[in-house]
Amino acid sequence: MALTDHNDVFIGSTDDAHTFVLLNRPVLGGHRILTSAGFSRHEHLGRTVYLLPPEEHGDVASDRTGTAMAQLIKHTMDIVDLAWTTTFHSPIRSGRPEVRIRVCGATVTATADTDRARAVLAQSGFDMHGDGVLRLPDDVDEPGAVSRLVRAEAHLMLDGCRVRVDLGIATPAGLPPAPGNRA
Repeated sequence: MALTDHNDVFIGSTDDAHTFVLLNRPVLGGHRILTSAGFSRHEHLGRTVYLLPPEEHGDVASDRTGTAMAQLIKHTMDIVDLAWTTTFHSPIRSGRPEVRIRVCGATVTATADTDRARAVLAQSGFDMHGDGVLRLPDDVDEPGAVSRLVRAEAHLMLDGCRVRVDLGIATPAGLPPAPGNRA
């Protein structure tokens, strides 16, 4: 499985700023909910992917994703949102993120600009390495990694930090195939 496959609904962003939603299990009305919120449906390597284009990020992507989530949560609470494209940032706090979390295969690393952000990452299970990079331990399984990512991002955002989670997916074509279609 891939990091994106463990929850009923996974919302993420590609490096080229597409917002994507994966329904990993049937969700009552999921297709209608997502397309009504403005997502386009695409078939990709045995799975259905719902996309918002790069020009729809920030407030627009946040509104569309929020509308969809408000309806999806009536059918499942197993929703993960790690999309950097849906995060609203006030003009006062614009600029580069203070925390950057990167997923590269099974490795999850983070960099932080402040001691407070580094402490939050440590509380979420990231270990500090000599190079200033924090890393999830190698023995953390994918569901555990997703849980720690969600917890860390939420805590950091509540502390007022700008966070960007890079899932290591360059474009929608780089999304992993459906679990049954993997070699």
